[in-house]
Amino acid sequence: MKDIYHKMTENNFNNYNMRQILIAFTLVIILQGCLSTARVSDFPTTSSNIDFDKYSKEQSEKKEPFWTLETSNEYYFEKQKLIQDDDLIKFISQALMNDGYKIFIADKSNNYVIGKRGLRANEWNTRTGVYYKIDTVKNKTQIYISSRITQDITGGWKSNRAKKVGLILENLLN
Repeated sequence: MKDIYHKMTENNFNNYNMRQILIAFTLVIILQGCLSTARVSDFPTTSSNIDFDKYSKEQSEKKEPFWTLETSNEYYFEKQKLIQDDDLIKFISQALMNDGYKIFIADKSNNYVIGKRGLRANEWNTRTGVYYKIDTVKNKTQIYISSRITQDITGGWKSNRAKKVGLILENLLN
């Protein structure tokens, strides 16, 4: 009888510990998701905060700059032609929408557009900012794209969301 009592007590103790571990694990996942939330406030509110010349220089010096890799969340490209503000905002908005985003902000005076999209297989949500500079002196249009995601602790597969939008936009501008 004594052995049965000890086994029952031991089983209850193990069940209690398992429940505590499960609750703690669940809380960690929820907290981690809350701490890594993509917010529109994470993005600059004007394209003048982007160092387009630095990205242009890196792109001309390296065949595959670090920010174009699949493990990154940035993308930069330039077109050797001038594109009008209204047309550029239309093309940027179209590229974002083609990749499942809804336009959150389109600010012509500060030269940027921010899109947001919801739940996907690899993320809870994504915010992507597209910034541009029309350089009339060098006769080119520069575009910088940055993405932020909300994702759970598992991490998921690597994907450069900014590059995906950038490739769509490059296609639209050709």
